[in-house]
Amino acid sequence: MDEGTIVAAFAQKLKTLRLQNGLTLEELAASSGVSISTISKIENRQQNPSFETVLRIARSLKINFVQLLEPAQSRPPNLTRRIVTRGPDAPIYSSQWYTYRTHSAELTRKAMIPFLMQIKTREVPPHDEWSIHEGEEFIYVMQGILEFHTEHYAPAILQVGDSCYLDSTMRHAFVTIGETDALILSICREAVPFPDPGTGPPATSNAS
Repeated sequence: MDEGTIVAAFAQKLKTLRLQNGLTLEELAASSGVSISTISKIENRQQNPSFETVLRIARSLKINFVQLLEPAQSRPPNLTRRIVTRGPDAPIYSSQWYTYRTHSAELTRKAMIPFLMQIKTREVPPHDEWSIHEGEEFIYVMQGILEFHTEHYAPAILQVGDSCYLDSTMRHAFVTIGETDALILSICREAVPFPDPGTGPPATSNAS
């Protein structure tokens, strides 16, 4: 599945979930902090979403962000699943701070979602731009020097071969130190099983 197909599936899923929740573009924009224009362009396949936009919309819809990144499920999960992602084929999501390459994007109902993240910024993003999502996250530095910020701890300086595991319900942000952009492997894991798309969160979910 190429990037265009994945983006098209995302656009359709976003519009379907918005309508299922009885939300207008204006209402979703107000609750998510994403502009009406941006949501409309994404739904009409005129703009690729940044990962921060995916997170904001997922929180507003009270679903796991993984549901928005997955293609529609065409068959029941197979317990012997396997998927290979070639580097050039990984869909790209970008913001002014980071670039994400999403691996295993075609696999539905997975417990983890792996990214290769290029950290472009040399300045700490505004606090409301820090990432926050359900579950846990593992990061591993593959290139450069990373300054890792979390809201309850002092910044950590991580170099090639260093890693960090965190509860991703804690706000966090990444900054490159030096001339070479830091490159990290980020694996996000949903701590609470998520439902089928469109059914809403389970009763025990603590989605933020």
